Amino acid sequence: MTTRLEGGRRLRGAARAKPPLVSIISVVFRAGQELPPLLESVIAQLAEDIELIVIDGGSDDGSVDILRRFDDSIDYWVSGPDRGIYDAMNKGIAVASGKFILHLNAGDRLLCIPRQELEQALADNNDVACFAVKIEGCRVFRPRTGFVLRFTNFWHHQGTFYRRENHMGYSTQFRIYGDFDLNQRMLKAGKSVRLSNTVVAEVISAGVSGSTSAYHEQNRVVKQNFGTPYVWLAHVWRYVWFIVTTVDRWAKR
Repeated sequence: MTTRLEGGRRLRGAARAKPPLVSIISVVFRAGQELPPLLESVIAQLAEDIELIVIDGGSDDGSVDILRRFDDSIDYWVSGPDRGIYDAMNKGIAVASGKFILHLNAGDRLLCIPRQELEQALADNNDVACFAVKIEGCRVFRPRTGFVLRFTNFWHHQGTFYRRENHMGYSTQFRIYGDFDLNQRMLKAGKSVRLSNTVVAEVISAGVSGSTSAYHEQNRVVKQNFGTPYVWLAHVWRYVWFIVTTVDRWAKR
């Protein structure tokens, strides 16, 4: 029998007077070393308008003990089996109550909550608000949208706030690029996007999405949503992006 554990302020009756502005959802599995700094970066920004939810995949590395240690700061956490990262993300969305959803996972750090810009996005009825993120402390990734999103992902999930009520959900057929698939589907659906160069988070590690083995899945996402010609554009873009980022690193030495 599989054990399912849960905790957080919500289970102790800590109800909110009104829905929070943002629900930060952290999906982790066997991330005992990365979990404390991730949580600490979020907790440093917590206020009444921010909700923190953690979905753990049933870790056996002491992660549950860490969650219990931060129990007074986490609105809700659960530890139990899931069918992968995007199934866990969907579970997090299902229990969230914020107007916006932000995903921060192991290897990520929250730097700020852009409250004024998010409030303006609500006023303008934007479905998505995309912000810049710092990559491994050496460069800033700025969001773009439109044609370029047909072959590469320019909405980093660490900087992308989705309107919860208009979130289209993650496909669990993908293991690594489900967020890219979501972004492409939202582009195709004509969702309204707000872009900003405000840096809201830092990515400490590129993770599995930066591995060579992930490229096949990335191409499958592009082909499924926009067709084979855009897969060729994706190949070309990877080479161009590699050259640009390499030159940028050398220039900063």
